[in-house]
Amino acid sequence: MKKKVLIISWSDLYGGAARACYETYKSLSSKNKNVDYFVQKKISKDHRIKTYNKNNLNLIVRKLFSLIIYKLRFSKNDHSYNLINSNILKISNSEKYEIINLHWINSETISLVDLSKIKKKVVMTLHDMWAFCGSEHYLYELPSKYFKNAKNIKVNFFNYCIWKLKKKLWKKKFQVVVPSKWLANLAKKSHLMSDYKIKIIPYCVNQNIYKKKIIKDLIYKNFSLKKDIKIIDILFISAGKLFNYRKGFDLLDKLIFESNNKNKYRIIIVGACRESDKKKIKSNHILFDKIDDIKILSKIYNFSDLLALPSRLDNLPLVGLEAHSCGLPIVAFNVGGIPEIITHKKTGYLAKAFFEKDFINGIDYVYKYKNTLGINALNKSKKWSQKATEQQYSKLFNSL
Repeated sequence: MKKKVLIISWSDLYGGAARACYETYKSLSSKNKNVDYFVQKKISKDHRIKTYNKNNLNLIVRKLFSLIIYKLRFSKNDHSYNLINSNILKISNSEKYEIINLHWINSETISLVDLSKIKKKVVMTLHDMWAFCGSEHYLYELPSKYFKNAKNIKVNFFNYCIWKLKKKLWKKKFQVVVPSKWLANLAKKSHLMSDYKIKIIPYCVNQNIYKKKIIKDLIYKNFSLKKDIKIIDILFISAGKLFNYRKGFDLLDKLIFESNNKNKYRIIIVGACRESDKKKIKSNHILFDKIDDIKILSKIYNFSDLLALPSRLDNLPLVGLEAHSCGLPIVAFNVGGIPEIITHKKTGYLAKAFFEKDFINGIDYVYKYKNTLGINALNKSKKWSQKATEQQYSKLFNSL
């Protein structure tokens, strides 16, 4: 890659979008030194990743504002307003960079105004619907205010104000990158980005770590699990709040608990979980803490019988790519970009949304044919290699 690129993201490891961005950075930096990475919330110990001084007053104000907005949100969906200016504009306009690659830049990482003032060429990698909606990250129905030939659905006044501000400020057309065809089609249907250049580049997975292994015993901290052929181990990974409406754990928990054979299913939950949420879980389960060690995560994928993705809506969940890279089949509802990961009855099972009985049927089907499905999943996972992503991004950057 010939041109100097700065990647900007809210975090390097918190959430699927952050981890996907970090994997993209690692794939690019493995081949050249012309790429830097800046995040607002740094979790990893990677010394190459730059971030703010923790005592930065502007950062403290933005974090506080973002927290207040989250607490005061008026729906089950996540919202971001991006109204407070930050130091990222100054960093972005530094003479050393030619291209700015923005990833998930919400939680007040960069304001809408500052984004419009970036003088360099901008590549915006979308991880959800926020860029072409108002403040909403996902919409379950498409309103005509945002999309062509859509339904006449009422839009919240504050959300619409954010959409109009984007339309007013974003005069310069960004190069847009999306990981899924589903998200690309939505962007093309939108009023805001219908005439933007849009390229599909899937997320990548470190397949030196996420690979097929034989794991019959799982030992981690206070946990010691052994495979039991009488139990189907269903993996569910939560990056944030366990009972996040969009991610659908409530659906999975309910359908397992109400199953006629509920004792034969066990949900392995990975992710930080509040005490109040622990009390809500009804089904048979094992609860791990949040795990950042990808070697441990790879073992958990390989120990499990299948991955459950009961999302009500999702883009291209990274956990799905990691699961298939480990030869683990997936059961999911047929929504969003998930069908681009799962080939129905070939690498997993796509249940009709949101039929709980069909999801249970999918679990039983996948368990019965998990060996064949796992082999197919491994073959499909080759398209998500770091090398493939590096080549596509490098070619795009060099063309600008």
